[in-house]
Amino acid sequence: MATFGFGTITSQGVGSNINIAGIVRELMAIERAPLDRLIEKKESYDAKISALGTIKSSLSSLQTSLSGLASGSSFLASSADSSDTTKVKATGTSGAVAGNYAIEISQLAQSQKLVATGQADTATAIGTGTLTIDLGTISGGTFDNGTGKYTGASFASNGNGPYDITIDPSNNTLAGIRDAINDADIGVTATIVNDGDATNPYRLVLSSENSGADQSISMSVAGDAALSDLLSHDPAGTQNLSETVTAQDANFTVDGIDITKSSNSVTDVIDGVTLDLTGTTGGSPVTVSVANDTDVAKSAVESFVEAYNTLQAEIKDQIDSGYLDGEAGALASDAATRQILTFIRNELNQAPTGVTGNYQNLSSIGVSFERDGTLSLDQSKLAAAIEDDSSNVAELFSSADGYATRLDDVIDELVQFNGTIDTRTNAFRDRISALEDREIRWEGQLERTEGRLRAQFTNLDVLMSNMNTTSSFLTQQLATLNSQLNNG
Repeated sequence: MATFGFGTITSQGVGSNINIAGIVRELMAIERAPLDRLIEKKESYDAKISALGTIKSSLSSLQTSLSGLASGSSFLASSADSSDTTKVKATGTSGAVAGNYAIEISQLAQSQKLVATGQADTATAIGTGTLTIDLGTISGGTFDNGTGKYTGASFASNGNGPYDITIDPSNNTLAGIRDAINDADIGVTATIVNDGDATNPYRLVLSSENSGADQSISMSVAGDAALSDLLSHDPAGTQNLSETVTAQDANFTVDGIDITKSSNSVTDVIDGVTLDLTGTTGGSPVTVSVANDTDVAKSAVESFVEAYNTLQAEIKDQIDSGYLDGEAGALASDAATRQILTFIRNELNQAPTGVTGNYQNLSSIGVSFERDGTLSLDQSKLAAAIEDDSSNVAELFSSADGYATRLDDVIDELVQFNGTIDTRTNAFRDRISALEDREIRWEGQLERTEGRLRAQFTNLDVLMSNMNTTSSFLTQQLATLNSQLNNG
């Protein structure tokens, strides 16, 4: 935007004492009045866009508060407590049935670990070839805890392998073999442990990443004898590594029912409850108590009420006419913005259809409108309704015609890309763009007007100066003539 040099000329006229700068400044203020009104109008549109952005943000917050209500998960949340967390940890999720469960654990799931013979260092070349690794189940035979080896056992692949790993001059050291196995990402991890042996302290340790009886490791080597002597390991035949930890499943009972799982984290035994097995019970059952978690549901409804009241206050501020307090909102008396709140109120005032149970509307669970348009929440009434029939309360919000379901659709139409609010915002932006074009034209016109006025008043100043000079000369001449006549 161009700026004018009003006030840059502070002297009077050349000889007429005309205040050219002051006169031009006052005249230009009059000329500029339409431009000032145009700028004010543009700023008002900017304020409207900002106000719509704030309302859109409040609508999005309200929509976020509906997520747990629309899915019903907030009302299906459960809590789970264990009588001995050193043996079993329990976490409630959703859909759990309240009750007590007796759990006995005889065996925890674990991953297999194999240890290779020691090497003098980690950087000396061992040999090259192809290492083939498979995972599966070891059955039958006997196991010697002293040697860490099986006799007379069989091995059955779990069907996910085998996997081939190439060992060449780039990775044929102990460290290189470790890295090659880890880089293959086949469910086996490798580390190197220094056992302190004076001669060959560096030992390769292999672990199955997942626990369970079907995660035992079998390896074969096609290549140099040194590589084969270090890594070939067939649980049903030659075993060049020693097993220090056996792959096994978790064995436990729930209310006397025998259960076997490959992991110690169990999510599919008690609906809505995650069990983390951490120790064997030794014949003393652990009790897991499951109950509805009403705090989650109450918190979800509280968040919804707060989000609605925030939106309601924001819209009221933006559409305030300023009649009472003298400060109008950016969208003062805007019917379209007022209608946003009307849409939402209408959905909250209309009870869902097809809901079963005693709780048929918001007021029945403690949510009601106040005279000022805000929502209020009776916490005790809500808690009582959830404890009495959480499924019924959930249905009020999450059914196909539920409050949260309908509101989510209404808000989505308002806040989605190129939705109602975006359409209005873009319309205001178009008006601003048009005003900016007019502003540029006005600025150019004002610059020309200012130049013309300065030129006109400068010419007038010169003319009046010349006239003053002529007048002074004639006065002087008449005085001289009069003096001569009087002296004659």
